[in-house]
Amino acid sequence: MGAVARSVLLIGVVSVSLLGVSGPASAKNSPGSPRWCKHHPHSKLAACQRTGGPPPTTNITVSPNPIVETGDSDVYAVISVATNPVYAEQTVAIVSGLNSRCRGGITWITNQGSFSGSTASATIDDDGNATFGFFGASCARCV
Repeated sequence: MGAVARSVLLIGVVSVSLLGVSGPASAKNSPGSPRWCKHHPHSKLAACQRTGGPPPTTNITVSPNPIVETGDSDVYAVISVATNPVYAEQTVAIVSGLNSRCRGGITWITNQGSFSGSTASATIDDDGNATFGFFGASCARCV
């Protein structure tokens, strides 16, 4: 049997065997998805690469923007971090320069708990997002 005939036969066998697979494919567990990459850390797929190349695109938004004072110079804000979903379940830290300006201290609320002080951390979810709740008490007029 010639090489071309064997190739056609092999393609036909593979096609027939794929037709016999039942059930819908899950996009969450498809090769290259964040969940799949987590369980295949040495994969060569570009979507699973975490080292080399430029840093990931990260968008940070603050709401309200600009932050406004309420009550006795208190400030409240929600800080959202969005990055590539391949970084799911990694930890991201955020640092505020307002700690020295808030006599009542700073409190953060994240999916890792609550934090006091200038630094807090959160875990990036499967969609590539992390959220920080920020509360500064008795802050000097600096925002």
